[in-house]
Amino acid sequence: MPENRLWLTAHDWSRSYLLPESVTCNIPHRGSLDGYGAWNLARGVLVELCRALPATPVSLLYDEPVQRRNHMRVAIRITAHARRADGHDVRVIYRSERTDTEPWPDFWSIAVNGFIPASGHDVRRPSPPWIAHTAAHTLRAELGL
Repeated sequence: MPENRLWLTAHDWSRSYLLPESVTCNIPHRGSLDGYGAWNLARGVLVELCRALPATPVSLLYDEPVQRRNHMRVAIRITAHARRADGHDVRVIYRSERTDTEPWPDFWSIAVNGFIPASGHDVRRPSPPWIAHTAAHTLRAELGL
């Protein structure tokens, strides 16, 4: 790659997950140059979930839980709600937390309809397609498919 070429350009940020206007959510339905990367992650979890199941997107909630005063803590929680073709609802909650205290300085987890099939600490966080694949695999096992 030529050295004068930028690694990231405005075009890179235009590749964003887009949510239909029918989806109830507390963040913008589309990404923008001044949008948060975590918002694109949230949209990606819902879009990839619907692609993996298949399902229709219903709602998306992005949350940053309350931070502790005496320790640095950065946390996000994404709740993606989709409806499968058979009418059953699926809720996936992805949590990611980074803190300067024990027991785990870095932690993430995925919950699918209340069951936690995957979590980790001190490791690379999963991508939206991986989160969706984990949810789909969990539901297949639940349904015996």
